[in-house]
Amino acid sequence: MKIAVLIARSLFGLMFLVFGLNFFFPFLTMKAPAMSAQATAFSAGLAGSGYFFQFLKALEVICGLALVLNRFTAFFLLVLLPITINIFLFHVELEPSGTAMASAILIIHLFLGYAYRKYYAILFTASPVAD
Repeated sequence: MKIAVLIARSLFGLMFLVFGLNFFFPFLTMKAPAMSAQATAFSAGLAGSGYFFQFLKALEVICGLALVLNRFTAFFLLVLLPITINIFLFHVELEPSGTAMASAILIIHLFLGYAYRKYYAILFTASPVAD
């Protein structure tokens, strides 16, 4: 199990690190596939904000690096969870051609969440008391 977690964490972190860095320093020569009208409108709306993708990709770089280095892993997995869910839902609802890859990303994330579950136990305290 430890080796599977190490491999999954490293690949998951590398994915976010590489694609996050590629936004700022384009080094991957991939042509973006054509998107549906709904997916294009959604992406244009996010890009139109002027800050969203810069913030998102900076967060992906930070989280990806932390996962690769195994630093604060449980925290950064939690930070990446809404991003992973949005990637999955974007492909399921707006651009079905990428659903298989988005599903794989979600499954890896859930696997890592399960592997680090003991670090999340305290978050599920029903009535926390402040010090």
